[in-house]
Amino acid sequence: MKAVREILFRISALSIIVTLLVSPMSSVIAEEEPPIKIPLGLEMSASLKEIIMQHKEAIHLYIMEARTRNMIASQERLRLIDEYHQQLRQRIQLMNQERDNLLEKLQNGTISPQEFSLEIRRLMAESRILAIFSEKLGHKISDIGKNLSQDLTHVADEIVEANMLFSDQLKEMHQQIREELIMGMYTHDIWNVTNCTKLQSISSALNKALSRLEEARNKLMEKIENLRNNISAIDESIQQSSPNSSDCLELLSNLTARLDGLRKEIFYLNKTKSESMKKLSRLREDLNQFTGRLEELEKRINELESQYRALNSEKRELENKLNLKGEESKERERVRERLQELLREMNKLNTTRRQCNEIMNEIRNMIEKHLKVIEELRNATQRFQEEIRKKIREREELLKIVEEVREKCDAENRTVVKMYIKKSLLERMLKFLESELKKIELKIKILSNWLREVDEKIAEFCQQPT
Repeated sequence: MKAVREILFRISALSIIVTLLVSPMSSVIAEEEPPIKIPLGLEMSASLKEIIMQHKEAIHLYIMEARTRNMIASQERLRLIDEYHQQLRQRIQLMNQERDNLLEKLQNGTISPQEFSLEIRRLMAESRILAIFSEKLGHKISDIGKNLSQDLTHVADEIVEANMLFSDQLKEMHQQIREELIMGMYTHDIWNVTNCTKLQSISSALNKALSRLEEARNKLMEKIENLRNNISAIDESIQQSSPNSSDCLELLSNLTARLDGLRKEIFYLNKTKSESMKKLSRLREDLNQFTGRLEELEKRINELESQYRALNSEKRELENKLNLKGEESKERERVRERLQELLREMNKLNTTRRQCNEIMNEIRNMIEKHLKVIEELRNATQRFQEEIRKKIREREELLKIVEEVREKCDAENRTVVKMYIKKSLLERMLKFLESELKKIELKIKILSNWLREVDEKIAEFCQQPT
């Protein structure tokens, strides 16, 4: 119990730390522009999502801390840190995909500015949390770096370099997300505003935002140009190296690309399996509800049949009484009226029982369909799991080959290997910055369209009287 309390305390502490680090975001945005008017329902939903995400990340951080702390062997700890490092890389990629989708939706008008702002706010909170995660990974690598053997030092160096790259990416992403977050504030009431002063204020804000974006675009283009020059310089140095080194590096490049591909496949297979498990859980819940409803209907039908038997027994007694001679006419009339009343009640019971049977048949059909879908999903989940195991085995084997090739390359030319690693990381950064540049171009296009609409309204509503 003491251990459980300690774990819960640490998770709570991490959750509070994450919340404190993320919460200053709203005040920073408030300094930039007046707050956007967001419906209460959307605001509450977004806040709840952020709180859930912060608690999940606190648990994720605690698990990472515990797993890396409990491993004694430096090699195993390094392997685990590399695994978390790959998760960080995939999450950054997913965040960028989400941003691309949101910007496209905003441009096409399939998402409102308010909804866009709330989704971007969630991504901004996530980017801060990922930065914390990256920082903690850096500390972990630093802690074990002192105890690593010579053959593992280059692996740690590569992780350190890549972690610094991710840190730069997160900083760049955070700046751009901050600009995206306030985009929705410019248009929340453009189409309803006719006040000249307010329109001019919106136009001024849009012009400032466009200036910031154009400045960011110029800086980013300069960074991209510098990166391309650095990559070209490293390429020239590698080409001037010995033929053996070039062949070795080409093989290493191909193997690393395959390894990255496997990591992505495993990530998406796990994601698909998780979605399949969620569907299974929902279907089982529905199945339990259907089964419960079926039991209620069976109980109801038994009650109806019991009532029907009681009425039928009374009906037979009354029919026998009618057949007896010597009964007074008034009594016989009362018996006939009761018989008619019994027949009506029995007809109602039959109708209700028939309706219950029809509903039961419908529920049985739904149960049968659900069982079929559950079986299909269970089989699909098992196939996903088998495929994941297969990919993991393939990845482990490929990792051994990569290490062997890397050691061979390292033995032949350590400097060239370092240049190759540096080049690979710079190419990743180049791809990331080019993606950011496309987003900036799209944001400039969106804001320019909004500014044109505002200026048209200014021309309509702000004409000076002659």
